[in-house]
Amino acid sequence: MGPRILGYLAKISPDEATALEAFSLCCEDLWRGLPGFRGDSTLRTWAYRLARSAAARVARRQARDARLLTPLSPDAERIVEAVRSTTLPYLRTTEKDRLARMRGALSPSTPRSWCSGSTGAWRGRTWPSSSARPLEAALRKRFERIKDRLRALMAADAAAGG
Repeated sequence: MGPRILGYLAKISPDEATALEAFSLCCEDLWRGLPGFRGDSTLRTWAYRLARSAAARVARRQARDARLLTPLSPDAERIVEAVRSTTLPYLRTTEKDRLARMRGALSPSTPRSWCSGSTGAWRGRTWPSSSARPLEAALRKRFERIKDRLRALMAADAAAGG
């Protein structure tokens, strides 16, 4: 019975996607409504009725969506195309290369140095504890130094035309 209902929906629908959407809704309706089927008609007649109702719902939804979607003005289309075709700054190859140069200028231990040697102090402590505050301040200071170094590298790179 499923292929015949799909064929029926294909004949009354404007395109294949609409027919498949209606068939999907029909199957859901059939599955959910089966326990409440009273037998006033044959199962086949009831299934075709569900199919016709599903096709009508899909058509109404498509008509509503078509009304809600208004065409964009030429200015808006240009803006959309500019946004679509513009690469985000951090994804640009030049910016990636610049970041790689700055990363290479840091010593290999710098990115991890703000927390190295201090990880053992955290073991067995709950956060935040009053005895961890000096350690927290030291870690914050190390992180500030790394940020200052990166700012200096960025400024030097910008001055060099990078």
